[in-house]
Amino acid sequence: MPATLFVMVLSVGVEGLLAQSGTAEPPTFGKHAGRAQNENGAGPAGAKDDSLASRGALPSPDFLPVCLKLIRQRQTARARELLEPVVVDHPEWAKARFYLGLTYHREKRYERAAELFKRALELDPLFHTQRVYYGWCLYYLGKPEAAREMFESYLEVKPDYPDALFALGLIAFDADEVASAQRLFERVIVLAQASNDAKTEAKARARLADVLIRLDKIKPAKAQLDRSIMLNPDNFEVYYKLSRVLERLGEHEAAQAARLKHDEVRARIMKKDIRRREKAGE
Repeated sequence: MPATLFVMVLSVGVEGLLAQSGTAEPPTFGKHAGRAQNENGAGPAGAKDDSLASRGALPSPDFLPVCLKLIRQRQTARARELLEPVVVDHPEWAKARFYLGLTYHREKRYERAAELFKRALELDPLFHTQRVYYGWCLYYLGKPEAAREMFESYLEVKPDYPDALFALGLIAFDADEVASAQRLFERVIVLAQASNDAKTEAKARARLADVLIRLDKIKPAKAQLDRSIMLNPDNFEVYYKLSRVLERLGEHEAAQAARLKHDEVRARIMKKDIRRREKAGE
């Protein structure tokens, strides 16, 4: 499988955290975020007003939501313009530093994002959401055991968080811990079905198919890929996987059709992505 496609599929889990809806918890909202800020959202929980204000005026309560909106819209450069001077003026403000890290994370600049997330976590270890982002950075940077630690620590707070379980499944699969990977992906599927999250279920089924292929269970793997496509027909990488499974089953015409479908869907998604980037000014 081309490396670019592999990275694209992995990114789905992280993109879910920035989505407006779904099983993933947006970084500025929810019970975990509330532990890391004061009542008006202006700064770290428990921080004294005079300590934060000592370096300059605090932004308004709308500041971070505005930054998040820019990041969601992929206007990361503009978000950084707003966040960088605030982080300089208030280096102890963990949440602002975390948002600055998100701008790099969104651009897949994982090394810089990881530096910011690490420091933000040191400043506010109770803002647990950043553990997931930091964990993905570590995974992409080739540090699976450190990533595993981050995801497991988040699961201590939120045991049934699908994205963290999915990430642990990837780490287990990469380490050839096949039984563990299977168990984790199956758990993600159950959670996704309970919350009617078709995209999360689809990607977990695609990864479960990888496990089954490694176990030489080709027909069950095909069934998982077929179901994954039904749930999310825009995930073009699954058609590529399906074509290889069909070849192993001797269904050569069906395999060719799956390859053509992969090319068709990939071209459409890439074209859509180019239009989106142009609109965002990237």
